[in-house]
Amino acid sequence: DCICLLKGYQKCFQETEQTLESLGEKTFEVSEMYIFGKSEAFCRRLEKIKEMITVIQAFGVLSLSAIEGMDVMAVKFKNICQNVQKKQYDILDPRKTDFDVDFMNFMAKIEGLEKQIKTFMRTCFGRIFSSEHALQLLQRFQKLRMPCLEEETEHIVGCILQHYVAELEATKKLYQIQKDDPPIARNMPPVAGKIMWVRQLFRRINEPINYFHKKSNILASPEGKSIVRLYNKIAYVMVEFEVFYHNAWMKEVSQLQFPLQATIFLSHPETGKFLVNFDPRIPEIIQETKCMLKLGLEVPEQAKKIVKMETYVKSTKLRLEDLLRSYEDLCQGTPMFFVNLMAPKMTKVEAVFRQGLTMLTWSSVTLKSFFQEADQVLYIFKQFLKKINDLTEVRIELILKEISNTLLIVLPVDGPITVENMLTRNEAYTKECAELLNRKSMHIEDAVQELISVFEKSYEIKHSKKTSEKTAKRIMFGSNEEERQKSASAALHGDTGKSRDKDEFKKKSRELIAYFSHQLLNSLQRATRLSLENLKKRIFVSNKSEEDASFLKAEVHLAVPNVVIVPSLDDIQQDINSLIQLILEVSRGVAQWGQRHLQKSCLKAEPDTQQAGLKATGKISGQKGPEDVLIRKLRNFYSGVAEYEDVSKLVVLLSSSVNSLREAASEVLQDFQKYKELWTEDRDAKIQEFLANCPSLSEIKEEILHYATFEQEIEDLNLIIPLGPIELDTGPLKRALTIEAKAWKMLLCHYLNEEYKKKMTDMMSFITEYLKKLSRPLHDLDDVRFAMEAVSTIRDNTIQMDMTLGPIE
Repeated sequence: DCICLLKGYQKCFQETEQTLESLGEKTFEVSEMYIFGKSEAFCRRLEKIKEMITVIQAFGVLSLSAIEGMDVMAVKFKNICQNVQKKQYDILDPRKTDFDVDFMNFMAKIEGLEKQIKTFMRTCFGRIFSSEHALQLLQRFQKLRMPCLEEETEHIVGCILQHYVAELEATKKLYQIQKDDPPIARNMPPVAGKIMWVRQLFRRINEPINYFHKKSNILASPEGKSIVRLYNKIAYVMVEFEVFYHNAWMKEVSQLQFPLQATIFLSHPETGKFLVNFDPRIPEIIQETKCMLKLGLEVPEQAKKIVKMETYVKSTKLRLEDLLRSYEDLCQGTPMFFVNLMAPKMTKVEAVFRQGLTMLTWSSVTLKSFFQEADQVLYIFKQFLKKINDLTEVRIELILKEISNTLLIVLPVDGPITVENMLTRNEAYTKECAELLNRKSMHIEDAVQELISVFEKSYEIKHSKKTSEKTAKRIMFGSNEEERQKSASAALHGDTGKSRDKDEFKKKSRELIAYFSHQLLNSLQRATRLSLENLKKRIFVSNKSEEDASFLKAEVHLAVPNVVIVPSLDDIQQDINSLIQLILEVSRGVAQWGQRHLQKSCLKAEPDTQQAGLKATGKISGQKGPEDVLIRKLRNFYSGVAEYEDVSKLVVLLSSSVNSLREAASEVLQDFQKYKELWTEDRDAKIQEFLANCPSLSEIKEEILHYATFEQEIEDLNLIIPLGPIELDTGPLKRALTIEAKAWKMLLCHYLNEEYKKKMTDMMSFITEYLKKLSRPLHDLDDVRFAMEAVSTIRDNTIQMDMTLGPIE
């Protein structure tokens, strides 16, 4: 405003002077400098301030720029501005000449900063990797709108254009290399992927030239025109590539028969299984169509219809796959032994599915009713399969498993028992097992018959009732005799077909019965093998095993001249063989199926199946009763179990199981041979011979202690000696040996008593005799001499008497 005001005043002053001169009047004698000097000085100051403000506004955008490295320039500019702002004088006072100096310094620094910014810009474009990225960076510099960068911008545009030429050549070579098999993005269809690839190449060369065309006149130069011609050639080839593939795809889709007119199912040529007849080109067409629409390209109406039906087609495909998967799972879940009897149910399901082989297509309006019918037959099939599986599992397989885990013998666990007691206990137990297993076999037979009745109710014959009714109507309401004869013949053939189906069903039923009968035999074989293996584990044990490993009890007896085991090992082996036979006889009490009428009569008669087995082993004597004869007439599983390979091996092994104990038993009995002299030597002769040598008291004592030591050793013998599965009781042997040792002592003492009794008798006779001699009255010297001789004789025999009457313990 001040500058405009000064210019206005000066203009008015000059106009007034010119007017006065034109009128010939006297002009102003006042100097113009004197009038406007101060104002002009103030306006010059304002011009400098305005210039500084303009510079500050131009460089203020540096702080807002996001170009990497530009923040350093913004800091330098900020420091320059702060130096000016720190001045304390009034910048509007033209008399202050300090401002002029500061203004010159400010402008010099700004000039230096401009050079630094130009250098920084040249550095940023020193290495151009991509014309597109270089142009994007150039646009960011141009957004700063700094006049100092305009010349540098033109130079950089030329550098980018030169790099763009190299990019055109590189793009041309890349197109030539990859045009036959271009890289396609993941999840992209082939045609749309190729078009997107060529569009990407086109965009790479199109964006830079568009910038050159709009923002610069460089393309008007001869060099630029040659670049434009090269660009046009490459762009033409790329557009031609896109048009070629798009037209080819359009033609292919247009000529393609409508893919939804195909049947929904097809049959596998080798296995005959149903497969979903889904054309793999449909998803590709849908994806191609979507991509073409997004690319803004033309799409055939047929392809648009398929895209509109995408959800319907995919849901239908998933539904069909789920149906086939459910049917496959049901077929796999059907046990092999039910496959033949389940054939009618499977045929019914496949009959529904077979509609998809001939009648139903992907665009059929009856697909909904087909799905309902398929779900219904699959549900019926599933419920029927569940029913027979539950019946089989609960009433057949569970009982068969119980039979397999049944132990046919009972072995002692609280302590060993005698073989006779174990046989007696197992005779009753195996009889109960035979009756129990026979009842379970009858339950399984009833369950199998119930299974057959379930199959029989649902078994569908080839000639339905409807056909039979039509045939009957033709017979009743036929127009002539010939038609009646034809109808009667058709009915006869229908009856024949029905009879054939019944025979086939009976055959399959017999096969099912035979299968479960064989399963029952397998269970009995496993139960027998389990029992024999349990017996084998208890028999074949080492002497170092736990004490409760022994389950049989035997005694060691003294049977002069030997020490023996009672019962003997042969008797124990024979009893074990009888126990094995009892196990095998259990299967004789389980009658084979189909003999229910005979079996009921057997149950009324209460047969003793185990007695027959024991008679065969010789344990029970007597004649076979009529009940045993009746049981023998029933077909049973004895031969199948006894001839089973694993059972036969175990029977052979257990039949000689005790033989492995003979060596150990001999060693046990051999330990008692050191006491052999107690029962083998003649006691009277040996003791008389001993006493005949006139032994001393110490020798006699040693002999007595010898037999006392024997007695103590016998007392210290182990009461129980483990011998594998047998526990040997040495109590009877210890008692017998103790009696023998005591007998030796008693006989020795008897002889010793007799001998010392004789000595005492002689001593008493000697004492009595000499007492009588000494008690005679002394009448003369002869009596004195006689008495002295008696005293001398007594004195001579005193030592001998003392030695004779020594202490005996």
